[in-house]
Amino acid sequence: MSDPAINHNQPHGLRQLFSWRNGVAWGMLAFTLLVQLVVWQSLRTNEDRAARQQFQMLGEKVTEAIRKRLRDHEQILLGGAGLFDAVENVSREQWRTYVERLLLPDRYPGIQGVGFSQAIPQAERDAHVARMRAQGYPDYDIHPPGQRELYTSIVYLEPFLRRNLAAFGYDMYSEPTRRRAMQRAAQLGETSITGKVTLLQETHGKVQAGVLLYVPVYRPSAPLTTPEQRMQALRGFVYSPYRVEDLMRGILRAADLPLALHIYASPGEEPEHLLYASSEAPEPGSARFSQLQQLELYGQTWTLRMDSRPEFDERFHSNEALVFGLGLGLSLLVFFLTSSLALRHSRAQALANEMTRHIRQSKHDLRLSEERLSLALKGSNDGLWDLDLEAGSMFASPRAWEMLGYRPNELTCDLKLWERLTVAEDLAQQKARLAQTMLSNVDHFTTELRLQHKHGHVVPVLLRGHIQRDPQGMAQRISGTLMDLTERKRVEQMKNDFVSTVSHELRTPLTSISGALGLIVGGALGSAPPTMQQMLEIAYRNSLRLGHLINDLLDMEKIAAGKMSFELREHSLGDLLEESLASNQALCEQHGVRCTLEHPTDVLVWVDGLRLQQVLGNFLSNAVKFTPEGGEIRLHSSLRGTKVRISVTDQGPGIPEAFRSRVFEKFAQADASDSRQKSGTGLGLAITKELIERMGGTVGFDCVPGQGTTFWCELPIQIPPAESDCRDGQPRILVVEDEPDTGRLLHMMLREGGYGVERVQSLHQAREKLAASHYEAMTLDLHLPDGSGMQLIDELRDQPAMQDLPIVVISAAHQFEQAQFPAGIVWLHKPITNAQLLVAVEQARDNIRQARSKPR
Repeated sequence: MSDPAINHNQPHGLRQLFSWRNGVAWGMLAFTLLVQLVVWQSLRTNEDRAARQQFQMLGEKVTEAIRKRLRDHEQILLGGAGLFDAVENVSREQWRTYVERLLLPDRYPGIQGVGFSQAIPQAERDAHVARMRAQGYPDYDIHPPGQRELYTSIVYLEPFLRRNLAAFGYDMYSEPTRRRAMQRAAQLGETSITGKVTLLQETHGKVQAGVLLYVPVYRPSAPLTTPEQRMQALRGFVYSPYRVEDLMRGILRAADLPLALHIYASPGEEPEHLLYASSEAPEPGSARFSQLQQLELYGQTWTLRMDSRPEFDERFHSNEALVFGLGLGLSLLVFFLTSSLALRHSRAQALANEMTRHIRQSKHDLRLSEERLSLALKGSNDGLWDLDLEAGSMFASPRAWEMLGYRPNELTCDLKLWERLTVAEDLAQQKARLAQTMLSNVDHFTTELRLQHKHGHVVPVLLRGHIQRDPQGMAQRISGTLMDLTERKRVEQMKNDFVSTVSHELRTPLTSISGALGLIVGGALGSAPPTMQQMLEIAYRNSLRLGHLINDLLDMEKIAAGKMSFELREHSLGDLLEESLASNQALCEQHGVRCTLEHPTDVLVWVDGLRLQQVLGNFLSNAVKFTPEGGEIRLHSSLRGTKVRISVTDQGPGIPEAFRSRVFEKFAQADASDSRQKSGTGLGLAITKELIERMGGTVGFDCVPGQGTTFWCELPIQIPPAESDCRDGQPRILVVEDEPDTGRLLHMMLREGGYGVERVQSLHQAREKLAASHYEAMTLDLHLPDGSGMQLIDELRDQPAMQDLPIVVISAAHQFEQAQFPAGIVWLHKPITNAQLLVAVEQARDNIRQARSKPR
């Protein structure tokens, strides 16, 4: 609703606006509009000039890029010609080696290859063909057929595969366009390029315009003064064929030019000589800027037409509307300010009333916006929080307090509030995660937290936040929302409990069914009629299938719940592989396939033997499933540095390209239709991935369509239990480090410092050594194959005999985790130097000596 005072005075104000008393304001308006017009016209002229200069510069850049690339290609051909000059008879292997060292696909995209076309007089044609056939090419012949005075057959062309095979033996001298360029090159002794041709390499796909570049090769010591002498001494041509679209894509791929390019192999724009045309080129005559350039290249004249694209024009005229709008606004502002001064009190009063109305509207809009935000938060049932790092304050919405059972601001709102509300055992991990997020470059983050409710129970929440940073990247403010996950976690737990309960309850009757069917099928109760026997076998096989499905579901449930236990210890890999082969031999024989084991070198691995057997069983059962009857499966291993790779290779059809990214996902199958031929749950490989990663390894696969698939896992090699280097009288130090290279480095550093060193790679080995021997100090890595170094520290501090052992933690973990350690432990962050290590050991020993000297 408008203000009645403004409506009442509006006609009178309009009359005053156009009265002679307001002439100064109209004069100011006319003057400012005139100035604006002059400025706008000057700006437009400058922008047009800059655009034209930029367009010309881009055109020169394109022309120079084409000229430089062809000059580079000429150098390649000159190098090949030099090889023929230096070596009288260049072999095919020498030519292949020369071309491979050029790295053409990486450094010169667009070039189809580098070849040699031999000049053959008519009288030597038959002898030449016979020589080529004797070199292992029984089908070789010069084509096209026919009698000609001179043949130039392509004898070398590398890479000699795919499209290039079609050009082998082709007489380029038989085609007029190629012959003109070759004659020019031979007679003048210069590099020559052809006009537009269609290459023999256009055997499939889109046909592109082509050109060829020639460098003549002459017999050594022959006179080359006249064109006739050069033709007489001609041995052949080193040449390269080019698909022009591929060539231009390689030349212009890094330029990202905002212009359209047309290239003609003629002095003018003749459509039949069009070599290249940019995609999405503007209509002829519609471009704001156009330019024609002629490029003289090795006996040919190329015409380049460049037209600006709309995005190029927008770069230079995008601010015109803004300048015009700002100028008009400024003019109107000056006009109204002058008018307001001229019209004195009445206009000032009207303006004040109008401003009052705007303020009321702004307040109304602000209140409406706050209501919408409040309703949105209520609808999502989320809480709102804000950390002001510069002010050191924290704000939480009433809903956020309500989630944890508190009244708003019941607790002190400072930056440490979230630490006091976080569950104690999660605090160290969450602080380290927050520190990493703050030090990274991310602006948004999402994480799950467990917070302590006022009444003692734990509330799981989903935390979403946005980090506001200063220009140096330092966090200034963090704001976000808080979502209560209690109900979601309850539903997830119900689902997991349901799957677990159903799976367990199905297992008992299924065991009885499978056992009973097994006895009947095996003939323990007498033979059954053939028809019944067939039905019983079907029922028995499917009961076993159902059992495997239940076992897979239970394993996935254990993994998801973190309840799957691992008994990690040292194993001989050879024994595990032989055991797996023996366990699955019956399955292979049942499907008529042969399984072989290739294990050249035995090593020790730190694994759960049963879980590794489960992994190998999954690999082998998959291989049996897809290998045809009579085929072979290979179980083999190989060393890869400090790891060993265990592989299972089948002779199946391979994995479809579209399915490869989902191979290790739950319930994923390449053929998921109702009519699929291979049975399975789609859980085996997902379980395999989890098991191997829990044992410190990795999994993967290699596949060539139609040639089978190799699934593999890699595990760290276990070095023998301890490496000792102790001499009488030296203080002994235990090094606990699982990474072999780092362990050897620490060993050498401490030995040079005068210590006797024993080295182990796991918590299990460290416990055995500490129980059997006395050490002056210990270095410890936090992340070990069978647990965390924190476990060992806690165990030692609970044992009176070990609680005074000096400890130096050496880890690549983030230094924010240092807050977790008891007092007296020295922290070193990888990488370290010899001096740092020795100082840290002495500091750890001094800390223990000082602690002992204090009264207890």
